[in-house]
Amino acid sequence: MSTTMRAPEVGTAPPVHRHLTTALWIVVGVLAAALVALGAWMLVDRYTGPQADATALVDDLTAAWNAGDAAAIRNLYTTDAIVLTAWGGQMTRMPGILENLANAQGIGLQFERVAPVTVEGDYASTFVRYSTPAGEEGILATIFQLRDGMVLRQWDFEPGVTAPLTNTASS
Repeated sequence: MSTTMRAPEVGTAPPVHRHLTTALWIVVGVLAAALVALGAWMLVDRYTGPQADATALVDDLTAAWNAGDAAAIRNLYTTDAIVLTAWGGQMTRMPGILENLANAQGIGLQFERVAPVTVEGDYASTFVRYSTPAGEEGILATIFQLRDGMVLRQWDFEPGVTAPLTNTASS
């Protein structure tokens, strides 16, 4: 009696192999879905919420100051807003802010946000570059206190010029 071994049929795999392959594809699919969800969450977090709202407010404010747009300024500051500038000036409430807007336009003062806006509670901060056609320029550390999507208080500090930053290197 002769016993011969039969070779497995071509094209068939043992059932265990099929189950492992299926399990592997399920794991890959779950990991891919998790990666997509994480990416979507990061995008939503970056472009919505308090950080994005404060960034839009600061950018709108910068554009309004650069354009001399009094109507936009009225919509971006609260009526009881106070702005303290790096040069010792204080603009109290809307009339003072609008007067300063006219003065800034008179000398061609322009602003540009040069750093991300950071938010902590009701406060936002960033760095802003200012310049004039006469060649004056500098960087301001600007802090905003926000209320109801508007600026309630604004502080502008110029490193190397404004206390308490007078001992800070500015270049």
